[in-house]
Amino acid sequence: MIDINKITLQNNAMFNIVMHRPNLCKMCLERIIDKKITSISYPEIERPIDYDITAKGIRLDIYCEDESTAYNIELQNGIYDDLPCRSRYYQDLIDIDLLEKGSEYSELRHCIVIFICTFDPFDKGRHLYTFENVCVQDDAIMLGDKTTKMFLNTKGVMDDIPKPLKNFLKYIDSGEITDEYTKQLDDTVTEVRKDKRWRKRIMTVEQLIKDEAKLAKKAGVEEGRESLNKLNMLLIQDGRLDDLKASTMDKELQEQLFKEYGIES
Repeated sequence: MIDINKITLQNNAMFNIVMHRPNLCKMCLERIIDKKITSISYPEIERPIDYDITAKGIRLDIYCEDESTAYNIELQNGIYDDLPCRSRYYQDLIDIDLLEKGSEYSELRHCIVIFICTFDPFDKGRHLYTFENVCVQDDAIMLGDKTTKMFLNTKGVMDDIPKPLKNFLKYIDSGEITDEYTKQLDDTVTEVRKDKRWRKRIMTVEQLIKDEAKLAKKAGVEEGRESLNKLNMLLIQDGRLDDLKASTMDKELQEQLFKEYGIES
């Protein structure tokens, strides 16, 4: 059984709720991009983007805007080989969505896709990896397409970012409170844990998994049931509900998740 009182900001569901507090999200972005933001807004809550039933749909964790820039913040607990391609796909669909609303190409906002990873996506020890399009023949020439992709690593070891951002990443990684902002985050996490609606949501998903396990037992499907239950509970603990849902229909993904969590399938 999941101990709801031990769920942290590393849980995707918790992260999404906390970062839909405009003041906390704004301060998070200011630390990441290292500049002040006047204000932010959320055009749509849990914005779904899906243009074709045969295409891969996505649900953006956090999508918000200021006066000139669109931001997409994603918390990544799973170690995916295709993370850079995911960032490209998210970027492309956000641009399509903006253009569908009648914007000209020149009117496209600067768009920053941010992945906060609880692992090092490039194994170089950095806390932050920032990518923009640059000319291969002359790195002084920037493409200027108003796109930026940022990968943050809570396990970074280099002295490569300002202290406020390092404090934020440390809080996500270990829950350590080191300044006023991380104290505000921790207070909000505690508040959310006590929210009856949120607790009910987590417990409902947990119950669904138990019900599926009972049905499998009645059907005589014993082999691998304990491993699958363990995997499902860990996915809930980490807030990876999309992966949980997808793995029920994708055996290859299920095997990948077993391997990631070190579970014998």
